Amino acid sequence: MSDQTGNEPPRKIASKKGAKTSKSASGAAWTFPKNTLEDAIRVPKAIEEKNAGNPLPATDLAVAVGYRQANDWRFQVLARSADQYGLVSWSGVRAPVSITKLGQDVVAPSSPSQRSEALLAAFRSVKDFEKVEKFYGGKRIPEDEFFLNTLTREFEIPRDRVETFASVFLENLKYLRAFTPSPTHAETAASSGDIQQGTPRATTPPEKVPGPIVSREPRIREFLDTCFVMMPFGAWFDRYYQEIYAPAIKEAGFEPVRADELFSTGSVVEQIWEQIEKAKLLLADLSGKNANVFYELGLAHAARKPVIFTAAAVEDVPFDLRHLRVIIYDIREPEWAPRLRKAIADYLRNATKDPGKSIPHPFRRFIEEAESEELLSRAKRKQ
Repeated sequence: MSDQTGNEPPRKIASKKGAKTSKSASGAAWTFPKNTLEDAIRVPKAIEEKNAGNPLPATDLAVAVGYRQANDWRFQVLARSADQYGLVSWSGVRAPVSITKLGQDVVAPSSPSQRSEALLAAFRSVKDFEKVEKFYGGKRIPEDEFFLNTLTREFEIPRDRVETFASVFLENLKYLRAFTPSPTHAETAASSGDIQQGTPRATTPPEKVPGPIVSREPRIREFLDTCFVMMPFGAWFDRYYQEIYAPAIKEAGFEPVRADELFSTGSVVEQIWEQIEKAKLLLADLSGKNANVFYELGLAHAARKPVIFTAAAVEDVPFDLRHLRVIIYDIREPEWAPRLRKAIADYLRNATKDPGKSIPHPFRRFIEEAESEELLSRAKRKQ
C-alpha cells in the first residue's frame, strides 16, 4: 500500500551489527519528482485554465488533470511532483492547490524567453537534478550502467530509485533542449556545408514557392500545447509544412509536431500514439488519401481528440467526415498559401473554443458523458 505521496511504506531490514547497509531508501521521502517536468506542468496549467490562476480545490484539480477523485494516488504523486518543481504549493488533498510565480511564468509567460528560463529554473528547483547537471556540465552522459552507478556513488541516489531518477532526469533534459536548442559542432558543420554546396534556404514566401527543397534547421519550441500534424512526407508536402502549416499552428498558439520530427528509439507507432495522446489538437491533410495519414487519424479519433482537416480536393475527404471542420485548398488559385495559413489558424482557434465539433459523434458521446459526470460531481460537493 502507498501513502499520500505514492511512496512505499517502510520495511524492516535485518542486518548484522556493524555490517554496511545497502543504499536503499524504502520508506524515506522521495527527494526528486517521480513525474517529468512536462507531465507535472499539467497541474499549474489546469489551475490557470480552470480557475484563472486562482487556488483550486484538490478535488476539482484532480478531475481537471484526468482523475476521478483527489485520493487517487496517481494524482497525489503528480501534484507532489509539481510541488517539487516549484510550480505549485501542495499540502494535501484537504487544502486548495495554488500556482506559484514560477508556475505562472511557465504556463502564462509574457514572452517565450520567460517560459524557457522558468522551465530551466523549475528543473533546477530539484537539487538532485541541479547537482547532476552541473557534474556533467553539458558533456555526454555515459551508457545506462555507468550513469546509474555514478548516480548512486557520487550523488547517493538510492539503488532502488536510481532507474526512476535517470529516466525522469534524461526526459527533462530532452524537454528543455526543445525550448532552448543549441546545435552540436557536427550539426553546425553540416549546416555550413550545405551553404557551401549551394543548397538554398527556405526563405521564399509561401505564395511564391519555387521548388520542393526545404531547410531542416532546428525549430525552437515556444508553446506548451502541441498540435500533431498528420500528412504525407516528402517533396512539396515538406515545404507546405515548414512554410504554411507550422507558422499557422504557431499563430493559433500551439507547437507543431510531425512524425518525422520524432527521433527517440522504439516503435514508430508507439511514438505516434504518444504524441496523439499529448496533443491538444490535431491537423490532418487528407490529400491523396495517404494510408498512413488515415491510420493515424483512426488513432486520433479513438483517443477522442479534436482534428481539423485540409485537402487539395473534396473527393479526398471521406463522406462521413465532410460535416467536420474541413479546409479545401487549390494551389492553382492566386494567394492560396496565405489564405490556407489564415484558415488553419482560424480553424484551430475555433476548435479550441468548441472541440466537440471536431470529433465524430460516436466518440463525442463519451466526452459529453464525462463532462456530465464532472458537473454532477461538482453539484454534489456543493450540497
